[in-house]
Amino acid sequence: FYFLFEFPEPGPVTSPTVTNVTTASIFLCWVAPLGGNVSYGVNLSNSGQTQQLLTNQTCLNVTNLNSATSYSFTVFAVAGDNITVSDAVTITAFTKPGPVTSPTVANVTTTSIFLCWIAPLGGNVSYGVNFSNSGQTQQLLTNQTCLNVTNLNSATSYSFTVFAVAGDNTTVSDSATITAFTKPGPVTSPTAVNVTTTSIFLCWVTPLGGNVSYGVNFSNSGQTQQLLTNHTCLNVTNLNSATSYSFTVFAVAGDNTTVSDSATITAFTKPGPVTSPVVTNVTTTSIFLCWIAPLGGNVSYGVNFSNSGQTQQLLTNHTCLNVTNLNSATSYSFTVFAVAGDNITVSDSATITAFTKPGPVTSPTVTNVTTTSIFLCWVAPLGGNVSYGVNFSNSGQTQQLLTNHTCINVTNLNSATSYSFTVFAVAGDNTTVSDSTTITAFTKPGPVTSPTAVNVTTTSVFLCWVAPLGGNVSYGVNFSISVQTQQLLTNHTCLNVTNLNSATFYSFTVFAVAGDNTTVSDSTTITAFTKPGPVTSPTVTNVTTTSIFLCWVAPLGGNVSYGVNFSNSGQTQQLLTNHTCINVTNLNSATFYSFTVFAVAGDNTTVSDSTTITAFTKPGPVTSPTAVNVTTTSVFLCWVAPLGGNVSYGVNFSNSGQTQQLLTNHTCLNVTNLNSATSYSFTVFAVAGDNTTVSDSTTITAFTKPGPVTSPTVTNVTTTSIFLCWVAPLGRNVSYGVNFSNSGQTQQLLTNHTCLNVTNLNSATFYSFTVFAVAGDNTTVSDSTTITAFTKSGPVTSPTAVNVTTTSIFLCWVAPLGGNISYGVNFSNSGQTQQLLTNHTCLNVTNLNSATSYSFTVFAVAGDNITVSDSTTITAFTKPGPVTSPTAVNVTTTSIFLCWVAPLVGNVSYGVNFSNSGQAQQLLTNHTCLNVTNLNSATSYSFTVFAVAGDNTTVSDSTTNTAFTKPGTVTSPTAVNVTTTSIFLCWVAPLGGNVSYGVNFSNSGRTQQILTNHTCINVTNLNSATSYSFTVFAVAGDNTTVSDSATITAFTKPGPVTSPTVTNVTTTSIFLCWVAPLGGNVSYGVNFSNSGRTQQLLTNHTCLNVTNLNSATSYSFTVFAVAGDNITVSDSTTITAFTKPGPVTSPTAVSVTPTSIFLCWVAPLGGNVSYGVNFSNSGQTQQLLTNHTCLNVTSLNSATSYSFTVFAVAGDNITVSDSTTITAFTKPDTIRWLNPTDVTTTSILLSWTAPQKFSDSYKIKIMNNGIVFLTKETSLNVTELLPGTSYTFSIAGIAADNKTEGDPIFITDCTNTAAVINATCVGPNYNAVLNITWQPPSVPYTRVYINNYTVYSPATSYVIGGLNYFTTYTITLINTGCGGNSTPVVLNCQTGITSPPDLSNVVLVLITPSTTSQTITFTFKPFSSSNGPVLHYAIIVTSNTANEIPDKSVLINTYNDYTNGQTDTYVATIIDVKSVNPAELSVVIGDGNVYNAYVNGPLDSTKSYKIAIAGFTELNLSAGSRASTGASKIDIVNSIFFIHPFF
Repeated sequence: FYFLFEFPEPGPVTSPTVTNVTTASIFLCWVAPLGGNVSYGVNLSNSGQTQQLLTNQTCLNVTNLNSATSYSFTVFAVAGDNITVSDAVTITAFTKPGPVTSPTVANVTTTSIFLCWIAPLGGNVSYGVNFSNSGQTQQLLTNQTCLNVTNLNSATSYSFTVFAVAGDNTTVSDSATITAFTKPGPVTSPTAVNVTTTSIFLCWVTPLGGNVSYGVNFSNSGQTQQLLTNHTCLNVTNLNSATSYSFTVFAVAGDNTTVSDSATITAFTKPGPVTSPVVTNVTTTSIFLCWIAPLGGNVSYGVNFSNSGQTQQLLTNHTCLNVTNLNSATSYSFTVFAVAGDNITVSDSATITAFTKPGPVTSPTVTNVTTTSIFLCWVAPLGGNVSYGVNFSNSGQTQQLLTNHTCINVTNLNSATSYSFTVFAVAGDNTTVSDSTTITAFTKPGPVTSPTAVNVTTTSVFLCWVAPLGGNVSYGVNFSISVQTQQLLTNHTCLNVTNLNSATFYSFTVFAVAGDNTTVSDSTTITAFTKPGPVTSPTVTNVTTTSIFLCWVAPLGGNVSYGVNFSNSGQTQQLLTNHTCINVTNLNSATFYSFTVFAVAGDNTTVSDSTTITAFTKPGPVTSPTAVNVTTTSVFLCWVAPLGGNVSYGVNFSNSGQTQQLLTNHTCLNVTNLNSATSYSFTVFAVAGDNTTVSDSTTITAFTKPGPVTSPTVTNVTTTSIFLCWVAPLGRNVSYGVNFSNSGQTQQLLTNHTCLNVTNLNSATFYSFTVFAVAGDNTTVSDSTTITAFTKSGPVTSPTAVNVTTTSIFLCWVAPLGGNISYGVNFSNSGQTQQLLTNHTCLNVTNLNSATSYSFTVFAVAGDNITVSDSTTITAFTKPGPVTSPTAVNVTTTSIFLCWVAPLVGNVSYGVNFSNSGQAQQLLTNHTCLNVTNLNSATSYSFTVFAVAGDNTTVSDSTTNTAFTKPGTVTSPTAVNVTTTSIFLCWVAPLGGNVSYGVNFSNSGRTQQILTNHTCINVTNLNSATSYSFTVFAVAGDNTTVSDSATITAFTKPGPVTSPTVTNVTTTSIFLCWVAPLGGNVSYGVNFSNSGRTQQLLTNHTCLNVTNLNSATSYSFTVFAVAGDNITVSDSTTITAFTKPGPVTSPTAVSVTPTSIFLCWVAPLGGNVSYGVNFSNSGQTQQLLTNHTCLNVTSLNSATSYSFTVFAVAGDNITVSDSTTITAFTKPDTIRWLNPTDVTTTSILLSWTAPQKFSDSYKIKIMNNGIVFLTKETSLNVTELLPGTSYTFSIAGIAADNKTEGDPIFITDCTNTAAVINATCVGPNYNAVLNITWQPPSVPYTRVYINNYTVYSPATSYVIGGLNYFTTYTITLINTGCGGNSTPVVLNCQTGITSPPDLSNVVLVLITPSTTSQTITFTFKPFSSSNGPVLHYAIIVTSNTANEIPDKSVLINTYNDYTNGQTDTYVATIIDVKSVNPAELSVVIGDGNVYNAYVNGPLDSTKSYKIAIAGFTELNLSAGSRASTGASKIDIVNSIFFIHPFF
């Protein structure tokens, strides 16, 4: 039976509640119904889709829900039968929205913040934003994912909480909070409050709003730095002086991120003060200032200068300035300051005080001179108060005197000394001095002492004396003989007076001359005699064996006698004679004598220098010459020596008129190098020791021996004759003898030729031939030469091949008639010949090649084993050998190709017999291979092969081989099924008999074989993606012969590639590599894309260089393997990489300072990049990064080479470009203390101090002409300048690259003024003036000071008048110009002369006159020399007593004219007083002396005479006016004179 039980309906659940909600779940709880146990069902629905959940609990967590979604939950109780359910209760709830994410502040102003966020996943939501500041919160709602929150305070921190709100406007998501500051208001009124050289103190007005800090960006030359502060003022330090800086000030909110709009101000830092102001050049009207530029930026300069409270200002861009238009000898104060680029900001000033140069003193004059003092005066310069300095020097030693007066007496000087006095004015600072003015003067010299005649010769006397104390002097020497005086001048204290007469008495007067060549000392006199002259030209006029006759030339001068000393071996004898010849006798023959001849003066004491001559006496003749030994080229002579002294010998030998000479010290001589067989005449003589004096000669005649014949040869041999030839000996004509012998019997033949045919000889017989030359006398024969030879043998006959084998032929022949002989057999084949020798008439020739034709040549050989008979020839063949190793080389289905090895040696043809089933055929061939055709396939054949000799008759033994024909090939092999590891093959069987099959399959050279009896086979265990070659062939029943094969190729499937990597990246390529899949060879495909565009490349390698890419760009690469069939591909693998940025180009150092280099470069083409700069010096490298294409690299060392490497960086901040390197030097620091340390007329020596840091070299530029000098030193002598010229020089340090220059400094200076050139002075006669001329130096000049006179350009001459006649004046010429006064040019100038003073009104008193019947003697005082020295006096005599004043024409009248009645007035004599200065002069009229044309003839005692005197300051004689004697008369036109009236 069945029980039916029905469950009652459970009561409904009550109070369903949602107790926990998440974005994906809702936790429901409810109250259980009253009653029995129940379970529960919950139906949940959304958008019409319902699900059901069951539980035994009163709570259920419903999961896997969508966020922010409304769900309806229906809950009901389920009775125990799991069928009966209660009434349901429904509740609706939203799941929690997902939280918003990534809240960001997109835009911030001073009063608003614009927020955005990402919406949560799930249902539709709205959003709430709570924002708060200082505890006060406000809320805003929006349906958007962005909200602009306004009405905020500036620079204020706000917290923003953003949450999603579900559709019930109640359920909210978890919130996301972000904090942001509003933007601060901008700062205002930025001001530079205080500025120093390294800092600028900034202040500004704070903005309205919340608390802020501040940022200050300041920049110079593109490089920006940042400072932060909480204050509204900031002192920006560590700045460069005199540099413009841009300051950008902005407020920073409390987050230290949000910044206000900026405010910008520009200001210059204060320049550093200039340092070390120096005065480098001072003139009377200018001071040249230089200073060291301050460190820092470019500046200009101001210079304030003042005197007596009045200030002026000058501006300049240079560190040097020439301040002009100043007063001389005046103190000035100079204040120098730097001015920044704004022309407003100035540095602290530096002050220096300097005096201008005083003007030069002028017109220095020597007013009084003694031996120890010189009194100087000068004219004071214009300008301020000055004192004076006087430097006076002699021989480089300088002393200085100071005075406040314009005159000074310089004492304690040395006598006869030239002193240079340099006078200069001194300014009030006692340091600054004027250009100097120089004058030169001499003190008076002292007298010379102790004159001595040191050396006397026949024509000279060498005088010496002691110099006077004091300065350098020259000397005059007057020397006289017979009243005639001459004068010599010298600078030495010794003088060689030459051109004197020998043995003559001379008087020498010596005096000192001061440096001005005018002042002379008192004189001192010494007398001396000259030496007589030597004899000359001693000669030996006759020499015998016992005497020598001497003669010589007598010396010029007085009577002398002679002495002759002659010596030999140290023993001397003397002979005396009054003659100039002497015969010296009783001498030894062939003996050397020395003869010394000298003259003896009349006092028999004084002798002349001696003259020596040497001579030998004549040797005696040699005797008994003999030819001791004679050869072909020499004759050995001996003779008997003569009696007497030691001699040598001469041998003259001649032939055919040609004579040679040999010398020897021996009595034998071997005369060599003679011609053979030649007659020579030998003359022998003795030679004395002087190698000149020879004895009488002795002669002998002899012949040389003929030379031997040479090189005898046998040129032709027969059986009965031998033809001989030989080479004739050197020398004269000869004939020849030939002795020939055999078996002891000798015969002789004679001939005049060098060849001879010896006949009637026996065949095959040995003969000896002796050949010799015979001289022309047919008696003298040469040494003989011997040669031996055999006559030729007769030929062999009837050669026969007696026995022949494959390797030998046995020959025999008949022997020839004649002597004993042996035999030779030459046998040859194919041009190769061998020889065998035998003593028999038969010979077995072995070791021959088979089947070969041989030629045998047989000949007889004489006993010398050289001479052979005519040959006889026979030809024979050897037997051929068998063929070997027949082989079936190639087999087809219808043919067998046979090859065999040819028998050794010899050409053969071949025969082949082949047979099958008892039927035989024959084939012939000349080859070692033969293709036998028309055979049946797979059939066995027997082949017999044999060789055939060249005669086509002889055959070799045969050789047999057996072979099968080939089966047919299989067809149509097919790969039926392919997997990654197997290929299933099938094929069609060939036509024909039963066969099996072989399958060879290979990959990469490795082959395996499978055999089968079927036409299909499955090949397994293969590699994937691998190409396999399958070769199928049929195998015949013998399991050896196979058919031609049929081949098929198939691939297995490839695997995927792995591990793609980027191994190399360039700007346009990325080199990819990957791991090949396991298995066979594959190719690969690479798909690469950028910005949605995809390209494909194929490669056979596991690496691929993908090219033509854009630089600095990200690419995605997909790599896959491709099987060998180019169809099957593997799964792909992807990798991403950036290309390399292109290199930056054209890096350039745009701006260089001593501490920074501003680099710029050209950005590479391609994607966006940033840049890195590595810079290094001395191995130390630093790196800077920038987003710009320019960068200022600072804090560098000056004058230093830096290497800058610039590279681009791709967007991944990893991939960098190739670097580009540039090397640049920083500027050297500015040099310091530039000064001209030494100045000449053509050069200025510049010196400077090296900069604080290194400078490799220096560049000096002459600004006037642009000429540049380079040096590594800190000084440079600039030469080849123009004198007296102002030059401005710039100098800058140069770095080691010889290009980078530091900032230059400048200096200006003048070269010294050049002296005038070619200065001359002329004192003309008749006018007491000096004509001064000169040439200006090579540069323009302004004026020349001449003593107290000033001559201005362009004059080059000046006449100084008002002078005395015949007076020496010191003329000083000083050029003046930019460089001050030149060194003086000093001329010692003498004025001319004129006629002596007019003494017409002065009675010329004759002193102590006396008379005789024919003479008048008187003395008179010389005329005045005030118009020039009166050097000559003409004594005029007239018998016309009425004559008072003689006419000048009487000066040409002579005594002869007077006696001839042509005149009554004449010149009696002329007195020469050039070298003396007498107090009175004595005259004798009528004493007969002669002066040129003037004869002082006797007076007539019956007449009365008047006398007049003419004084001459210059006397010239006229060559055109001759007296009867041919002598000259006074030239009254060109002479200067005064004639005193008659008295």
